Amino acid sequence: MSVRWPAAALVALWLLAPRGVWAEERIRVRLVGSGRVLDLRLEDYVAGVVAGEMPPGFPLEARKAQAVAARSYALTRKLEAQASGKPWDIGDSVLAQAYRGRDSPEARSAAEATAGEVLVKGMEPVEAYFHAACGGRTESGQAALGKDLPYLASVECGYCDDAPGVRWRREFGAAELGRLAGLAGPADAVRVVARTASGRAERVEIGRGDRVQSLSAADLRQRLGFSRLPSLAFEVVPAPGGFAFEGRGLGHGAGMCQYGAAGMARAGKGYREILAHYYPGTEVVRMY
Repeated sequence: MSVRWPAAALVALWLLAPRGVWAEERIRVRLVGSGRVLDLRLEDYVAGVVAGEMPPGFPLEARKAQAVAARSYALTRKLEAQASGKPWDIGDSVLAQAYRGRDSPEARSAAEATAGEVLVKGMEPVEAYFHAACGGRTESGQAALGKDLPYLASVECGYCDDAPGVRWRREFGAAELGRLAGLAGPADAVRVVARTASGRAERVEIGRGDRVQSLSAADLRQRLGFSRLPSLAFEVVPAPGGFAFEGRGLGHGAGMCQYGAAGMARAGKGYREILAHYYPGTEVVRMY
């Protein structure tokens, strides 16, 4: 009979174990495209995630922050899989962490420089979510992901203003919006009716005549496509044949802003300071 250890107990064992015991920690990665499961050294996996998630031109301190965040998030998924008996720990898509089968020298250097380091709070690895660019302020975990975690608090950024595409405009036809909202014809009105504390859209109303459909902004973004509607920090204005969504930021907005991390690194901040800013109340510990 196997024993299911609480996450805090497992972390305590990691911290108390002699150096080297956990050096061969492994993780099972399911390739979404083929369904095949890879059994990888954790550090090889982390290097592959850094390669998949950050451009090689980002400063080393930003890549090191990404490596620690990726390792931490992976361990939360591994602990969850162990508790549930799932035959794999984590997927390789952007819905988890984008893992590239081959890393790069830049990614490998970040993984090696932080080998064994994990972001924790209360002796447990944290779910270190991240996104491309927040556009000025990150979003809370509750608002973005439905996860009320204290270290996924909304914080000021101010370091991602030069991120490619951080300010954007997307136009959608009235017919498409009406269809998505289940209206009998093209929409003639679209407006944001509720916002989160960070200013992102929370609920949107789409109407035609006297019929109005209310949708969560997250649901609308999913229906339109995450790449077509880059974030929920937007305003809606009329446009020829439909409506324009004018916004800022790239991604769900919770946790570490990757372009913000790069900006902080260029301003002389170290990876520990970057992580402490985007995940308040956490600390970096070395588990092996």
